[in-house]
Amino acid sequence: MKTYSEFIAEANKRRIRFISLHHGSDVDSIESIKKSGPRASTKGSQGPGHYVTTDEKKARQYAAFTSKQRGKKPAVVTYRVTPKKIQKTSEIPKGLTDKTQTSKSKPVVQNVRTGHSVMDPDFARKRMVKNPLPIIRRKRKN
Repeated sequence: MKTYSEFIAEANKRRIRFISLHHGSDVDSIESIKKSGPRASTKGSQGPGHYVTTDEKKARQYAAFTSKQRGKKPAVVTYRVTPKKIQKTSEIPKGLTDKTQTSKSKPVVQNVRTGHSVMDPDFARKRMVKNPLPIIRRKRKN
């Protein structure tokens, strides 16, 4: 019989790991993103691109905030990305910039100090989860 460590090591070898990135907005904007892909912002703290977060709760909060301003319902779109495609940076940006930081080999830039993540829109279009699987919560046995 395998030990737990051996089991985990084997499972990690067989699976490709993905990180979920989320973008929050209103229902109409999310439907537009799903239909024709995201449009890049022209400026941002990490340069032009499609801004996302690894924290689904933050994406939902941002969606609630923006949709309330627009008088619409909130919604979130999710993307799946392999960790190899993410470039991490700790540079503190000095305001908004129009200098692109993403590249073909690293289409996602994640600032580990500010929490901002930007994704190349063409790459995002290919990584969108159009029909996310429902989260199944199991009851704990007491």
